[in-house]
Amino acid sequence: MGILFKSQELFRRLSTPRCLPVAARKSSKHSPRDAVQKLTDEVQLLTCPSSPESQTKTEELWKDVHNHLLVILNLLKELSENSKTDALHGRVKVTNDQLHVLEQFLAADLPVQLLSQLTSLEFEVRKDVMNVCCALLWPDLPEEVAAQVMEYVRFHPTLFSKLMDSYASDEAALFSGVVLRSFFRYGQLVETFLTSGKVFELIGYARHPSIDVAADAIYTLRTAMLEHKEVSGPWLVANYAEFFTLYNPLLQCEDYVVERQALTLLAGMLMDRSFQKVMMNYVSNEPHLKIIMNLLLADSKSIQSEAFHVFKIFVVNPQKPLRIQQILVKNKDRLVALLQTLQSGRSEDANFNTDQQKVIGRLLEMNLPIQETITRCKPLEEPTRVTGARHIPAQCQ
Repeated sequence: MGILFKSQELFRRLSTPRCLPVAARKSSKHSPRDAVQKLTDEVQLLTCPSSPESQTKTEELWKDVHNHLLVILNLLKELSENSKTDALHGRVKVTNDQLHVLEQFLAADLPVQLLSQLTSLEFEVRKDVMNVCCALLWPDLPEEVAAQVMEYVRFHPTLFSKLMDSYASDEAALFSGVVLRSFFRYGQLVETFLTSGKVFELIGYARHPSIDVAADAIYTLRTAMLEHKEVSGPWLVANYAEFFTLYNPLLQCEDYVVERQALTLLAGMLMDRSFQKVMMNYVSNEPHLKIIMNLLLADSKSIQSEAFHVFKIFVVNPQKPLRIQQILVKNKDRLVALLQTLQSGRSEDANFNTDQQKVIGRLLEMNLPIQETITRCKPLEEPTRVTGARHIPAQCQ
């Protein structure tokens, strides 16, 4: 079963739309300025309900949107290439006409308007919308352009809402995921997304019935949490309870892809210094330990392996709460027997065997604190004082 899911995931990754630099296209008869005006009108038409009789007109409209988006994309590509070429010669100059076109494009709110229509667009046009939205934040764009786009994305009141709404659609979800991950290259936008609260919706979409949507949602969540840890670390400390209330069910959903990716992300966070406070809270929690111990019993060797990377933090934590220590001591024989059978699920995990032996050693050495042992020892009864009789020893429960 694990091999089947792994092959499906590989195929999904190979077929997922990606935001990549676009090769130069055949120039359109429209200028960039005309293309923006035309797109503004066409977006209004896209919002009108269509009938079967108007299908031909709709296809023509899609074709026009496609052509005009290519004009904008080529403009952004030209600015990006010029920036690379002229970087050695000082500050790149943007013409007033180019800057005005992009100002018009943003002022007309075309990125968000087009993202709002993702579900109603034809497949190729969805790709065009995705590529233009990604290209707006290409790192090689001139400073004047980048500053305007950053301000637009960061302070737009509904942009992230529109992207999250698209996750409800199997047809549009993967395109929204690509756009979101392109935004998350920038710490400012990660902060905006996290503080908007939309990250909690993203966790919910990781339980989507479609395996493609669910896997893409948790992959996007991973990018949000690990791309700029200096931002996500403090945020997670402040939102710890709400986050893990929604996140823990991903570790218990019995879906191979979701459970494994959720475990991998959890281990990535807990083992990073940026999440040290989160780690201490997590491994001090008894229900969390029980979740991870249950995952060690999973049928999938890969999930067992991923669970081990979280479980080892509970064991090596020098500040274990008493209840955590009690659970580990009570189950240590069975845990040791189980851990001895584990194998790494990651080909690049060279330290797995070393960590495995270290955790086993720590478990074997583990005992209850002396004080705890004493408190659990109570006399069975008050001994009767008889001359020559021995004192009845206390017995531990």
